[in-house]
Amino acid sequence: MRVIEIESELEKMTNSERLFVIEIATKLISKDINGKRRLSLEEKRAKLRQSAEAMLPEYKNNKELTALTSLDSEDFIDA
Repeated sequence: MRVIEIESELEKMTNSERLFVIEIATKLISKDINGKRRLSLEEKRAKLRQSAEAMLPEYKNNKELTALTSLDSEDFIDA
Protein backbone atom coordinates (compact mmCIF):
# COMPACT_ATOMS: atom_id res chain seq x y z
CA MET A 1 0.00 0.00 0.00
CA ARG A 2 1.33 3.40 -0.98
CA VAL A 3 1.44 6.42 1.33
CA ILE A 4 -1.31 8.18 -0.61
CA GLU A 5 -3.54 5.14 -0.23
CA ILE A 6 -2.81 5.00 3.49
CA GLU A 7 -3.66 8.69 3.85
CA SER A 8 -6.91 8.14 1.98
CA GLU A 9 -7.83 5.27 4.31
CA LEU A 10 -6.92 7.32 7.39
CA GLU A 11 -9.30 10.05 6.26
CA LYS A 12 -12.14 7.52 6.34
CA MET A 13 -11.38 6.47 9.94
CA THR A 14 -12.56 7.89 13.20
CA ASN A 15 -10.07 9.55 15.51
CA SER A 16 -10.19 6.50 17.75
CA GLU A 17 -9.26 4.24 14.82
CA ARG A 18 -6.47 6.60 13.77
CA LEU A 19 -5.03 6.56 17.30
CA PHE A 20 -5.10 2.76 17.21
CA VAL A 21 -3.14 2.81 13.92
CA ILE A 22 -0.63 5.20 15.48
CA GLU A 23 -0.25 2.87 18.46
CA ILE A 24 0.42 -0.10 16.17
CA ALA A 25 2.92 1.89 14.08
CA THR A 26 4.70 3.10 17.22
CA LYS A 27 5.03 -0.45 18.54
CA LEU A 28 6.45 -1.62 15.20
CA ILE A 29 8.99 1.21 15.15
CA SER A 30 10.00 0.49 18.75
CA LYS A 31 10.36 -3.23 18.00
CA ASP A 32 12.53 -2.43 14.98
CA ILE A 33 14.76 -0.04 16.92
CA ASN A 34 15.15 -2.34 19.92
CA GLY A 35 15.78 -5.35 17.71
CA LYS A 36 18.97 -3.86 16.37
CA ARG A 37 21.86 -4.40 18.72
CA ARG A 38 23.95 -1.33 19.36
CA LEU A 39 27.69 -1.66 19.01
CA SER A 40 29.86 -1.13 22.06
CA LEU A 41 32.54 1.56 21.98
CA GLU A 42 35.19 -1.14 21.54
CA GLU A 43 33.28 -2.64 18.59
CA LYS A 44 32.91 0.79 16.97
CA ARG A 45 36.63 1.46 17.38
CA ALA A 46 37.50 -1.96 15.96
CA LYS A 47 35.32 -1.31 12.89
CA LEU A 48 36.87 2.12 12.37
CA ARG A 49 40.37 0.66 12.77
CA GLN A 50 39.57 -2.08 10.25
CA SER A 51 38.23 0.46 7.76
CA ALA A 52 41.24 2.74 8.21
CA GLU A 53 43.64 -0.16 7.71
CA ALA A 54 41.77 -1.23 4.57
CA MET A 55 42.10 2.27 3.09
CA LEU A 56 45.73 2.86 4.11
CA PRO A 57 47.26 1.45 0.88
CA GLU A 58 44.92 3.63 -1.18
CA TYR A 59 45.98 6.77 0.68
CA LYS A 60 49.66 5.82 0.36
CA ASN A 61 49.45 5.14 -3.38
CA ASN A 62 46.84 7.64 -4.60
CA LYS A 63 48.27 11.15 -4.20
CA GLU A 64 44.95 12.71 -5.28
CA LEU A 65 43.44 11.60 -1.98
CA THR A 66 46.05 13.52 -0.01
CA ALA A 67 46.54 16.53 -2.30
CA LEU A 68 44.81 18.92 0.11
CA THR A 69 47.20 18.03 2.91
CA SER A 70 49.83 20.16 1.17
CA LEU A 71 47.83 23.14 2.47
CA ASP A 72 48.15 22.03 6.10
CA SER A 73 51.03 24.38 6.79
CA GLU A 74 49.28 27.44 5.30
CA ASP A 75 47.11 29.83 7.32
CA PHE A 76 43.52 29.97 6.19
CA ILE A 77 42.69 33.25 7.87
CA ASP A 78 44.82 36.34 7.46
CA ALA A 79 45.30 38.13 10.78
